[in-house]
Amino acid sequence: MGGSGGVLDVVIIGGGPAGSTAGRLLARWGHSVAILAAPPDNRPGWAECLPPSNRKVFQFLGILDAIEQAGFFRTTGNTVWWGSDGQRVEPYPEGWGYQVLRRDFDHLLLDLAQAAGAGVRAGKAFGIADADGPRVMFQPVGRRSQVPVPARFILDCSGRAGILARLAHLKQARRAGAPERLFHVKQGQPGKSRTVALCGIWRNEPDWGLPDESHTLVEAYEGGWAWSVPVSPSVRHVAFMIDPGDRKMARGKDLGAAYLAEMAQTRAFRDIFRRGTMETAPWGRDASVYSSSRYCGPGFLLAGDAGASIDPLSSFGVKKAMVSAWVGAVVTNTWLRHPAMRQAALQFFDDRERQVYESYRERSAAWYRNAAAPPADPDREAARRALEDLKARPSICLRRGAGVRMEQRPAIEGNEVALRDVLVVPALPESLDFIEDVSLPRLVELAERHSQVPDVFEAYNRVCPPVTLPAFLKALAILLAKGVLC
Repeated sequence: MGGSGGVLDVVIIGGGPAGSTAGRLLARWGHSVAILAAPPDNRPGWAECLPPSNRKVFQFLGILDAIEQAGFFRTTGNTVWWGSDGQRVEPYPEGWGYQVLRRDFDHLLLDLAQAAGAGVRAGKAFGIADADGPRVMFQPVGRRSQVPVPARFILDCSGRAGILARLAHLKQARRAGAPERLFHVKQGQPGKSRTVALCGIWRNEPDWGLPDESHTLVEAYEGGWAWSVPVSPSVRHVAFMIDPGDRKMARGKDLGAAYLAEMAQTRAFRDIFRRGTMETAPWGRDASVYSSSRYCGPGFLLAGDAGASIDPLSSFGVKKAMVSAWVGAVVTNTWLRHPAMRQAALQFFDDRERQVYESYRERSAAWYRNAAAPPADPDREAARRALEDLKARPSICLRRGAGVRMEQRPAIEGNEVALRDVLVVPALPESLDFIEDVSLPRLVELAERHSQVPDVFEAYNRVCPPVTLPAFLKALAILLAKGVLC
């Protein structure tokens, strides 16, 4: 598409996973894009775990080969001391993930965005409120003056800085009293829940003598929880998630003493890391959970951690940021190309980000409540029973359940937001459109016309992009389990 008169199509604040992902996609789709990336700071690089589900995102985005070739340390699971005194070794059922130094991972994604045609500018970005919406100012590295960066659309991918979110007063801290809160809120700070990570890097040669040296380690202890990610068999990053209002911090202990005091409260971590040497002075970083009252506005949106940060116990922060950036790029592309769809596209993004945040919040709450033994998935069990019942039937005569109807709602079609049919079910909070590439509205229509499951499968693959039989049967079983078909 390309901007005109020196005006970019898109300016992206932030060069992390969200900013690089959105910038790469929008540049590939023909837009003029500038990514405003903060220069590297002097803080030690931090490690994060990217579970196997991230590989599906990388493959979808077309960057899996580049990630594989980067040679990140592979991980096969977690070792956990949580909810009981015993150790649990939990291999990933779906293969391997990666333990990455974020600065190396972020640099790779930024290189991929630049190779796709996105411009990258190093410096500090600022947001300015305007009657027509926010504007972006930029201070390049080595310069004292700020320059405007005019663009038709702005993506705030600035992470916890939340540059536009703060400018528009959209950010909101987690409310006190949420079921998964780890700590009491300090008096004088009603309604806010904060978590700080005290971080350090440890080394032990040749390894730590663990059941699997690639595993992420997690331990709960009184007053907090500990977390460790390896970047090699001998080097581990170790963090303690604590309440900054804790009495030990309030007494004025220096960060190093506070860090070692947390280590002393653990059991498994204390025994493991007494074998090693701490290579860096500890440092602190904010790990609080927050969301936004809105995730978009006229000519801008908040992607990734700029809009919301999920529970720090989850290892899905990078995945969440990159998927948010993909959706944000699709919405931006729609906004630029189809003025009539602008409001619908922005509302779609706002609804989607809100749903994702609530989903992660509820999932982490359940995790905290049931850490010792993950509960059975009732939806999966209901779908299994529905599939067994389906196999036992000599024929089918399926009809829509009570109140089930079709509606047109905004949804992603390729790299744009368009109106398409979805299923609205009274008992479900969200509409249904796809499960594993199976179009549920089309499947419902075809299931009502045929008396044999193989006939429905053949008819579906004639009128829709073909899907596998297992995916088709799974989708049909879920429709039966949810009462969409009966």
